[in-house]
Amino acid sequence: MSHAKRRSHGIVETLLAPGLDSGSATPLNEQLMTLLQEAILKGSLAAGDRLPASRAMAARLAVSRNTVLAAYDQLTAEGYLETRTGAGTFVSADLPDNYLKLETSTNAPGVVQPSVPSRPLAGMPALDEFPFNLWGRIAGRVWRHANTAMLQHNDPAGYRPLRQAIADYLQAARGVNAQADQIMITSGLQQGLKFVAESILSENHSIILEDPGYPGLRKTAEYLPQQTRYTQVDEHGACTPEAAVNARQPGLLLITPSRHYPLGMTMPVSRRLELLDWANAHDAFILEDDYDSEFRYGGRPVQSLQGLDGGNRVIYAGSFSKSLFLALRIGYLVLPHQMAEKVIRHREKTASFPALGDQMVLAKFIEEGHFARHLRRLRAIHKSRLDLFFNTANDLLTDYLKLTPTDAGLHIVTHLADKATPKQELLIAQAAHRASLGAIPLSRAYIQEPARFGLLMGFANIPEDEIKPRLLHFRKELDEITGFS
Repeated sequence: MSHAKRRSHGIVETLLAPGLDSGSATPLNEQLMTLLQEAILKGSLAAGDRLPASRAMAARLAVSRNTVLAAYDQLTAEGYLETRTGAGTFVSADLPDNYLKLETSTNAPGVVQPSVPSRPLAGMPALDEFPFNLWGRIAGRVWRHANTAMLQHNDPAGYRPLRQAIADYLQAARGVNAQADQIMITSGLQQGLKFVAESILSENHSIILEDPGYPGLRKTAEYLPQQTRYTQVDEHGACTPEAAVNARQPGLLLITPSRHYPLGMTMPVSRRLELLDWANAHDAFILEDDYDSEFRYGGRPVQSLQGLDGGNRVIYAGSFSKSLFLALRIGYLVLPHQMAEKVIRHREKTASFPALGDQMVLAKFIEEGHFARHLRRLRAIHKSRLDLFFNTANDLLTDYLKLTPTDAGLHIVTHLADKATPKQELLIAQAAHRASLGAIPLSRAYIQEPARFGLLMGFANIPEDEIKPRLLHFRKELDEITGFS
């Protein structure tokens, strides 16, 4: 074992020595995320340090691997960690030396204090409203009626009753043309992109991403053999990609038409038709990332691009991370008929099948109507929290941030002044974290386009009685920051 690896593993062992508090109201994955984040911010874990593999970490903590994966995934999404194919998970090399340094805590290392509110994850639903008891009852019932065949499940596409439940839901709620045989269960969009690229694209194709767009997809695309290209985003969403500058052909365009990530605009039908025409003309496919379309507070969700296309050129991607909880790690692809078997067979040859237990519970949760009821309830809760958060933040933060109104999703986009600097963006991110607010620097979503500076601020996962106190704390932190003008 290298010196750097021994060093980071030793630090992690010391950090986690007290273990996690299973009796705390704070979920285990959030406890782990907080411990690792603070270790990074304090410099105990340095840029380039390798973390233990998820299985090893789970065994060390006596928790499920999904708990560790959820913490690693969120810290990766927020830029604290990075994954390297075949090598593991590392503290991001992009963190500057002075990145969000935390004040020294008087608490013992690794101890999560229940009296201090945990920082909500940016872009998460109201996790405090999740129906734990109902989910537990369904899980018990599912396993009491399971049989030995379930213990030998080996369908590479995923649990068929879940695929059928998803198909029925998508047809009714999103206008998606979907049959169970077209659906493949994944652990999320990044895994789905990998399967699609490896099975239907050649090395002469290119993968085209939105700029700005979701950083996690960019990291996945950069490890694939295809060239990664970018298309601009205007007030209508992703623009039609420009012609390739070399011999490579466009193979796959990834877009967020229902609600652009991160800026939030909805793509009009005229732009959607332009992109479908482009895909047909170039014999290309479009991957539609419908990451939080369930949460529209000003009317019905808009129809999917896949439904407009009829399912010929568009691969529809969805996930239950935003509508239920991140640690569930269940997503799905709705594949065009002509490619479904090829992608599923590729998965069968190159990757393990998705775990069955949570799939069976989720299938019942959807079939029995609980999912639809949960979404209706969350929409009302989120709308109330959105209005309170936006109005309060607009009153308290206008000296520092300009808030963009929204009637959808799980985050609010805020902008700094036009002449803002990366240092100022880091300073406000530091202030938000100290105020127990979920916030991601906006500039991380940009790659080639000149970056805008600001924050993506989560509101849905903060109870109403905590919104104003946390925003007041945030304002106080901003007022005390030196060098912020």
